[in-house]
Amino acid sequence: MNKTWQVLQEIKEAFKPVELSYVIEEMDGEGAAVQVSIPMKSPRFLIKTVRVIPTQETNVELHILNRANKEEAHIIYFNTTEYSTGNDVDGIYDNVDIPYEDKDGNAQFHFEIINPGSVPSGFTIEVTGLTVR
Repeated sequence: MNKTWQVLQEIKEAFKPVELSYVIEEMDGEGAAVQVSIPMKSPRFLIKTVRVIPTQETNVELHILNRANKEEAHIIYFNTTEYSTGNDVDGIYDNVDIPYEDKDGNAQFHFEIINPGSVPSGFTIEVTGLTVR
């Protein structure tokens, strides 16, 4: 096996795609919040895209946390519809390069979603990235 092929195989093993998705069927408005932890295969990865799609036309806030306990966690990502797409129908879409590590050591992805609008809505949260060593 030549050296180039070997390096390519090592890169392929080091940077595997990560795709996380979660659906919240419905949340009340007026600041209702839900905190979620999604199991992952690795305790850390590089976040590349963040997407939150509302089922109703409403504003949304997303906080990505590095711990399950909100009082101990740091918010490593924060965005709202207003500052992302600017359109309540489109929700949040962001291309980022943010390293994520579950500080609890449980290989889980922690986030909080808030519906500050007056309309109850469901949300689909999609996060993609690459594993890191």
